[in-house]
Formats: sequence, structure tokens, C-alpha cells
Amino acid sequence: MRIIHKDLSKDELKVKVETLDDLWHLSQVIEPEDVVFDVTYRRQQSKQDMIRSDKTEKIRIYLGIRVEKIEFSHYSDTLRLTGTIVEGEQSGSYHTLNIEVRSTPKIIKHWKPHQLDRIKTAVESANDPQILIVVIDEGESDFGVMKQYGIDFVASISRNISGKRDTSNRKREKDAFFKEVTNKIASYLEESGISSVIVAGPGFVKEEFYSWVKENMRALAPKLHIKSVSVTGKSGIWEVVKRGYVGDVCMESRVASEITLIETLFRKIVTDEAVYGLDAVRTAVENSQVEYILVTDELLRLSKNVQKLIEFAKRMRSKSYVISTSHEGGEKLRALGGLGAILRFKTSY
Repeated sequence: MRIIHKDLSKDELKVKVETLDDLWHLSQVIEPEDVVFDVTYRRQQSKQDMIRSDKTEKIRIYLGIRVEKIEFSHYSDTLRLTGTIVEGEQSGSYHTLNIEVRSTPKIIKHWKPHQLDRIKTAVESANDPQILIVVIDEGESDFGVMKQYGIDFVASISRNISGKRDTSNRKREKDAFFKEVTNKIASYLEESGISSVIVAGPGFVKEEFYSWVKENMRALAPKLHIKSVSVTGKSGIWEVVKRGYVGDVCMESRVASEITLIETLFRKIVTDEAVYGLDAVRTAVENSQVEYILVTDELLRLSKNVQKLIEFAKRMRSKSYVISTSHEGGEKLRALGGLGAILRFKTSY
């Protein structure tokens, strides 16, 4: 994300959306009653068209809406904002802005500190490298791309491999499988700007694959990091994250660090070095016990009490981390009520 214009005296912020992650960040800061301006397309009827109402033309215009509904799905690559037009022709009627990569929306709202922090995070994360995770086993391979909001499961490959007794067919089929996996990896490296690839699996196939790549596509080999996991499929991809492999490859990975924070929270709850729930966290903040707070993005967006608590914690010199609910760690925190805190010292109440 890039900030094009900023004037907080007028509550204005205009940004350039550069990645799908930026759309996710915007979905977490834009709220009902905010006003958002952007280029859009709207049907316009001429006087003659009024007679033949089925004949309309979409024209490109710049307008603003007062937001009522916010919809984001990383599968559609679009942030949809629906509300009433605030000025210009057809003011008061409903319209949907489709915010996409390369859009430059202007947002007018009462900016809360944690929302400005979220925008700052998006700007600072603009140059973070992406990582492709490939879990491979006999004739099976699954692909996931690490995003700031979680993991995007992008592809799967499945091929029948003959048994060990059928040596001639087995080698030919395995070579074809490895070639297909390699071509898929190469396409992501070329098209998505991905810098590193973690190849993991429960058996020896990952080592066989690496040897094949070194022999047949030597230039790709240095970008591969071979790791071990106990399972295949999507569970294997999540295991790559849980084991800290992503942190080994890229220390700046947001999802890996968030999952590590959640695992620390659960571990410290058992030893009374962490608390969860609004009342317990608030009491800990008031007692200056809190080292840092973990809160889900959805709870922070919806709860004014939690927003006030985060701002109070900041004044008490306690850090706060917003955890995405789009990955397994965020789902675990949601099950605890969406809010937890790591303590500086054990609780005594």
C-alpha cells in the first residue's frame, strides 16, 4: 500500500492499493458511516433510453458513498463497499464501489489510533517477500502462498505413480510428476514475485524432487528450502508454518509470527502467565501486568470496548498485536473470545 494524500485535520486519507493484502487491511479499517470516494462505473440513461429502459450504458465516474456494507473475499480479489451516494447526480441512491488492486480510494472517517497503525503496517509490509509452500509426497502435491491475512491455497497436483516393481513406468511417471510440480513453481516465481519456496513432505520424495530439480532445472534449486513435516495436504502446509520454517526462511512473515504469538499465549495460560477475555485482560492492563495484547481483527473492528482497551493499554506501555482470523491461529484466539494478554509476571487474582 502507498499513501497518496493524508490530511487528518480533515479526516482524509487517500491510498494506492498495490496487493491483495492491502484490500484485506482496508476491510479491517473501513466501517459503516465512513465515506469512500473512488472511480467506478454507473449506468446512465438518456432521455431516449427512458422509453427503452433495457438500453443503458455504463459510464466511468468518480463518486463517493457513505458505507453501509463491507464485503471482502481474497478469492474474488475485490473489496466491495455498498452504500448511498453522498454527492453529485443520483445522490441518495445506492451504489457499490469495487475496490481492486491499483485502485486509489479516498477514505474520510474518524481515524482511530489502531486503524492508523493498521495503515502503517500495510505500507511497511509493501516490500515483504512472499513465500510459496509446496507439500509433496508420492504423486501428490499441494501449493499454498503465504499472505498477510493467512495462507492462500492455490493449487493441487495428483498423478498415479506405478509401484516399485514396475521400474520403467515408475521412473517415467515420477519424472513427469516432478516436471509438472517444477513448472508450477516456476510459474508462481515468474508471475507473483515470490522470492522463496519451501518444499516439505513426510517421506523421501521431497529429497528426490530436490535432486531432480538440481539435475534438470539448476537455476531453480537455490530458491528451494527442503523441510520435513508429518502429513500431506493443507494440514502439511499449516504444519510448515507451525514448525517455524517460514520464520527460518523469512523472519518478517506476518502469519508465522502471529501463529507463534498464539501458541505462546496458550502455553502461558497453563502457567498463569497469560489471561484471556475482556474482564481479565482489562484488570491486567489496569494493574500494569500486560506485556502485550492479542486481539482478533474482527473483534477489534466490532467492539468499541475493546478499541478503548487497546488505546488504554498503549498509554500503559503495553503492545498490541492484531491477529487475522483468516488463519488457524486467529481461529484459536476467536475460540477464547478473541482477546488475550501475555503478562509481565504471574497473575495473583
